Parts: sequence; structure tokens; C-alpha cells
Amino acid sequence: MNFLGAPYPIIKHPLGMLRTQKGINQVKSDLLVLLLTEPGERVMLPEFGTPLKKFLFEPNTSSLVDSVKDAIANSIKMWEPRIAVSQIEVTNSADSIEPSLNPDDKKEDIGHVLLIRILFTDFDNIQQVQELKLEVPLGG
Repeated sequence: MNFLGAPYPIIKHPLGMLRTQKGINQVKSDLLVLLLTEPGERVMLPEFGTPLKKFLFEPNTSSLVDSVKDAIANSIKMWEPRIAVSQIEVTNSADSIEPSLNPDDKKEDIGHVLLIRILFTDFDNIQQVQELKLEVPLGG
């Protein structure tokens, strides 16, 4: 893959220009932008994005996990033809954090974060599986 673009987040070059990147790193940046852009945010392309913000204040249930997976899969299928998704994992943060008996642990937000892990391959190198991880905070 020889796609050239700006990384996300945007990084300034020491000479004052914007840094660029290419290849699989650019694909990962573009995928992150797709996931973090809410449909309607782009004036010239209002359908672009993944509607993750609509899940922010939903109860963290198994049906929410399924809805998030579907939203991600549909967005990638529509907007990112350069990759083939092999797996989308969405888990509750409470599933991956062990409870503690220490009262000083600050774990008030257990259960209020969805952990998203996407495994994919690019069509130029189908032998190597790539990974993108993202945490989505929930409000309740």
C-alpha cells in the first residue's frame, strides 16, 4: 500500500510543515478517523463516519456491544475498501479489569468503557494481520 496522507493526530514537522505518512500506518490513521468521525460532521460528505457517539449514554449491555460491532462493520465496509476485516471485538472494560480489594484503587469507571479491537489485513499483504485498538467511554 502506498497511500500518502497526514497522520492522526496531525503532527508538525520540525521544519514547520505537516508530517506525512504512508502505507499501513496511513490506513490505520484513516480507520481511526473513520471511527472517531460522527456522521454529519463533514459538511461535504455527511454520511461519512461511524455513529459511536449515539451509544455514549446507553447502558453497557450485550445488545449495546452487538450494535457497536454492527456500526463499525457497516462503516468500514462502506468507507474503507483498502482492508478486509477479519474480526471486530467489543468488550466491556469490567470484563478485562480485575476487581481489587484495595479501597485506594480508583476504578469508579469500571463498566463505562467499551474496548474495541479490530483485526484486519490490507490487500497488498494478506499474510500479515494488523490491529487497531480504541477505547470508547460511556456515560452510564
